[in-house]
Amino acid sequence: MNEFHRRYPTGSIVSDLLQIHDGLFIVKTTLLVGDTILATGMAAAPTLEQAEDSARQRALQLLGIHLPVQTEAELIPHPPAALAAAPLSEAGSTDLLLEPTPPPNPHRSKPAAKPASEKLPPKREPVDLSDEIAQTTLEMKRLGWTEAQGRACLLERYGKRSRQQLTDEELLDFLHFLQRQPSGGEPSF
Repeated sequence: MNEFHRRYPTGSIVSDLLQIHDGLFIVKTTLLVGDTILATGMAAAPTLEQAEDSARQRALQLLGIHLPVQTEAELIPHPPAALAAAPLSEAGSTDLLLEPTPPPNPHRSKPAAKPASEKLPPKREPVDLSDEIAQTTLEMKRLGWTEAQGRACLLERYGKRSRQQLTDEELLDFLHFLQRQPSGGEPSF
């Protein structure tokens, strides 16, 4: 965390316990400078400390700051089967799970063009955006939106009916849009 405070002397790190589900603590960490959100990270773990550490680590990694990595086995030795089967929205959507996933790749931009004579690097693995999908679910719950309101927003903004149809950039844009909305109001799209 010293690196974060060196880069952002007026920055702050805020961790919020979102909920406790099937014995797992679900924590969201937000990295801020003033009112500007630099990055967020979410994690679930059997202890509050593990969840907070993992969420903080994920948020810092998005800024290119790396701390010692905890393995998934350290976070949840035996993931409860009920968590994987539990619906997360009132409509019964099971499009995301709240168990720890590998941290997302902080370098999401396209690589620079190489000269034709240079050998091309192997294709990049798909980016895991399950944390961002989980965050959109929590943000929609914070806003009090129904599934129909979320779909209407996706149709209006992106012409798509589901978060799974969004590109990586659209999903991140949708998450940032939701985070900017005041709590408990009507959709302002």
